[in-house]
Amino acid sequence: MRARAILVVHRSAMVAEGLAAGLARFPGLDPVGTATSVETAERLAGDAEVVVLDQYMTGAERLTLRLRARGLRVVLVGEAETGDEDVGDLRVSPRATLASLAVAAVPHLVIRRRGPAGLTPREQEVLALVGRGLPGKQVARHLGISPKTVEHHKTRIFSKLGVANQAAAVRLAAEHEFAGGQTWAR
Repeated sequence: MRARAILVVHRSAMVAEGLAAGLARFPGLDPVGTATSVETAERLAGDAEVVVLDQYMTGAERLTLRLRARGLRVVLVGEAETGDEDVGDLRVSPRATLASLAVAAVPHLVIRRRGPAGLTPREQEVLALVGRGLPGKQVARHLGISPKTVEHHKTRIFSKLGVANQAAAVRLAAEHEFAGGQTWAR
């Protein structure tokens, strides 16, 4: 299994190096460098597949757009807002969150840690409905459960699949067609 090359970019060298060291402990992740400026990050990004980037750095937004245009996965480090797919919230398990986001595009790494067989039939139903684009309240109405219960199921699904968010769970389910027999068009 080939490791994903990761560049860690943060305005603090100590934080960048700490994140890189923490991510190096996860199988399938290979930090190839750190940077503390947008200019250095852009120069070093040629060796990376994933860039973990401090969302509060000056120029981070423009750098994100340029790196994504080059086909690199960019994971922003900061406080996640509702709906942010690729923001690792440092308040909760930063290494695991960032590692999960970094490998989201490589599902076989996630599946080896936690297989789809661990999902209950109800969790598979929830994942299948979410995968069809239904928001939590509609999933709750469809299944006759509360929205809080839907959120509880989603949290357990993310944990069992080893992913950080709904988008990664749906992507994984779509690629491996295991959510309650549901198949989505690719």
